[in-house]
Amino acid sequence: MQDQTARRRVFDILERDLPGDRVADAVHYFLIAVVLLSVVGAVLATVPSLEIRDKWWFTWGEFFGLVIFTIEYGLRLWAAPEHPMRRRMSAFRARASYALTVPALIDFVAILPWFVAVLTNFDAQALLVLRLLRFLKLARYSSGFNALYLAVRRERYALLSCLIILSAGVLLSATAMYLAERSVQPDKFGSIPEAMWWAITTLTTVGYGDVVPVTNLGRLIGGITMVTGLMMLALPIAIIASSFSEVISKHNFVVTFSMISRLRPFSDLDAPVLGDILPLLNSRSFDRGHHVVRRGQQAAHLFVVLEGRVEMENEDGIHLLGPGAVFGLLPGHTKPDTATVRAVAKTKILAIEENELHMLALRHPHVIGRLSEAHGDGSVTRRDAAEVSGAGAGSARGASHKKGTA
Repeated sequence: MQDQTARRRVFDILERDLPGDRVADAVHYFLIAVVLLSVVGAVLATVPSLEIRDKWWFTWGEFFGLVIFTIEYGLRLWAAPEHPMRRRMSAFRARASYALTVPALIDFVAILPWFVAVLTNFDAQALLVLRLLRFLKLARYSSGFNALYLAVRRERYALLSCLIILSAGVLLSATAMYLAERSVQPDKFGSIPEAMWWAITTLTTVGYGDVVPVTNLGRLIGGITMVTGLMMLALPIAIIASSFSEVISKHNFVVTFSMISRLRPFSDLDAPVLGDILPLLNSRSFDRGHHVVRRGQQAAHLFVVLEGRVEMENEDGIHLLGPGAVFGLLPGHTKPDTATVRAVAKTKILAIEENELHMLALRHPHVIGRLSEAHGDGSVTRRDAAEVSGAGAGSARGASHKKGTA
């Protein structure tokens, strides 16, 4: 039992899922600092004029970073069974499953070069590129990387269509140029596969210039290919940029399985259900005093409080809602909200849009039942709320515990 409790605590610290956990915050920023220093050191070590590769402090710095990354990898592997998606697996299977994930493979690659250099006669400097892959570890801590992944994932079918169109353009351009230039430049356009190199570099607007048409017809085909390439590249760029902008506006912080599994409406749900819910959640942060919902607004989201406190003011009085509390739109309720909801402290909220909420109701109606039960729950009395308003955010936490927040 003590081992399981310690393992759970290690998991909470490394995943930084507990709101207000200062130890987890300190470890989080410490690991980011170590990654950045390690990458900067690996880059500067390639500058001959600096001559830092043989400095004792550089060697010890590399060793220190290696020890930190090795300990982190070992602890994450040990704590893997605590992940909500793996709790029903055996400890061995859970760790094996985690070891094959992309973040775990990046962590492993981060420590691989040094061990390869120690155990073999392989040149350590030749493994410098693998050490630079440590920079990818920052993806775990950055909402920007997560937003880019979500943007590409959301538009994967559109991007696949663009790839098919680009492939068709390459084939058609290469075929046309093969017919126009094969007799003049058989060494460069003697076959369609050879002509594809020119087509790819031209459509992507790179234009190396190592292969160019010399006939008038070939130059005409080349001009059409260049213009077509500009339009083709504009499509995926516009798709990704638009999707990334939309995702980044809806995701202020990274939402993990562990975060939502701690909230009462989502606790004890099966892993597949959590997997369906997670992509539907938008994350938003509100500073103290900012409105989440204004009275009379058309409800378009269902909100779940993740961290902090919000104050709901309606015809019944003033109520405080804590972590796990639900407010806003519910399926079947389309009337304007008669309450004003504002943050009384820095608050993190999860939001589900109306169309995605109806999709969730169709796929997992029992989850909607849980959300309905928690709707408006976690409130305190009007008298307590008045005391909180006068005493500030510090008293808010104490007042909410009198009745018990969700």
